[in-house]
Amino acid sequence: MKKKLLGLGLAAVMSLSFATGAFADTKTNNVDVTIESGEFSLATSNIVSFGKVKLKETPQRYNTSFGGKFTVKDLSGRQVGWRVDVSATQFSDGTNKLPKGTLSLSPVSTIKRVGTGQGALPVPATTANKIIDDGAVTIVKANAGSGMGVFEFEFPQNALSIVVDPTTAKLNSENAVYTSTLTWDLVQAP
Repeated sequence: MKKKLLGLGLAAVMSLSFATGAFADTKTNNVDVTIESGEFSLATSNIVSFGKVKLKETPQRYNTSFGGKFTVKDLSGRQVGWRVDVSATQFSDGTNKLPKGTLSLSPVSTIKRVGTGQGALPVPATTANKIIDDGAVTIVKANAGSGMGVFEFEFPQNALSIVVDPTTAKLNSENAVYTSTLTWDLVQAP
């Protein structure tokens, strides 16, 4: 009888052990993914010509606009932030140049995210018109930890301004076409 009771007691303990998971068998599996850096790019807009202007007795300001939106894609995954800088060459007709400080740019008017994403939006880096033909100017920036995704920004109408001064504009004939080149840099840094 002792043997029977001992066997019954052992069966009860084993049954209790299985029910509480004391004899569980755990397995683990690892899974991995390789994430590669994506696109880091800037798409710019065309610029409407200032057209023909006539020299007047006093310096005159003329304005023009961009034809569309600018797009920044930061799919790099680095989260270090970025900025957009712009600079322009002096207006030149190939022989003569207008003085530095002739061309200015208004601040960005709108910035929006394209598609889904999280984090803070980039911000305009200026709040007033800036001279852009005398060195680079930062116009939009995203701080470290923000600016990941795709963003569009726009300038207001008549964002580009030129001042034409009759005392500094030189013409070798009845008229001259002066041109300037704007350079836009997307820099991966806050």
